Amino acid sequence: MRSIRYERFGEPSDVLFLEEREKPRPGPGEALVRLRLRSINPADLLQVRGLYGQLPQLPATAGMEGVGVVEELGEGVGEGTGPAVGSRVMPLGSPAWQEYACVKAAALLPIPDAMPDRVAAQAFVNPVTAWLMTVEELKLKQGGTVLVTAAGSALGRIVIQLSRRLGFKVIGTVRRAAQADELMALGAHAVVSTADEDLRGRVLELTGGRGADGAIEAVGGAVGAAAASALAPGGTMLVYGLMSGEPIPVPVSDMIFKSLRIRGFWLADWARTAPEDVRRAVISEVFGLLAQGEIDLPVSAVYDLADIRDAVVAAESSGRPGKVLLGG
Repeated sequence: MRSIRYERFGEPSDVLFLEEREKPRPGPGEALVRLRLRSINPADLLQVRGLYGQLPQLPATAGMEGVGVVEELGEGVGEGTGPAVGSRVMPLGSPAWQEYACVKAAALLPIPDAMPDRVAAQAFVNPVTAWLMTVEELKLKQGGTVLVTAAGSALGRIVIQLSRRLGFKVIGTVRRAAQADELMALGAHAVVSTADEDLRGRVLELTGGRGADGAIEAVGGAVGAAAASALAPGGTMLVYGLMSGEPIPVPVSDMIFKSLRIRGFWLADWARTAPEDVRRAVISEVFGLLAQGEIDLPVSAVYDLADIRDAVVAAESSGRPGKVLLGG
């Protein structure tokens, strides 16, 4: 089988390569999944660079998210105790950038029939993160306002779509003013270009001087600092990305006198620590919205596994209309 591997950490386009490996066989309690499509997420590329919070032992197979079909069941997995052969699933906790994966049956998420493969391949990382940050962590209410930096990202676009359903307002930031019309059409309340507008001033203007109830931040540096300064007293900023690689300089006085809360959010930590019933309820809710078409997850391009180096370059290009996927 074909597999995308790396033997050292570094730039993905330099260190990733295609390798032929022996097709695995499922052990007790496992299922063999034939993967169809896989997503390329920023977290995947951070891991390959050696900058992620959880790093594999090298050499390693890359990728964290994909969709496939159960091809074979291991001992102890059968009727009523696991997925059926032929069913579509998302394997959690197993490298996805390969043709086959053996996964514990309990770690397979069933994919609703109404959800296309192109959606299923990217149905967990960004959609679940967006739901958790807006609903569970910030607890945004009808009429509330959230500031989303890098709003043109896949996650930012999902938050905007959730806002239409749940009734909160999104003020998004972009680096290129050309993206503003697209995000407004998607449902954003307002879009601020950080290249030529005062972010804090615009947020205060848009919120009647109060500031945003919460912020979802992925950039860092000056943009992250401006986002924090645009929060209302008692507001919370969730930091989930590090696009600029720069720390966020926040005045201590704002932390004290505005009672701001600034903390990180990591989906892997939630998946590891949340009670099983909570995890299943959240995933079921999000997958239901995706299956019903309430959230659109566009695809920019699909590359074969053999074209991995071109694929990772495309995945980090600016202005993409959707996710880059790996097929084959």
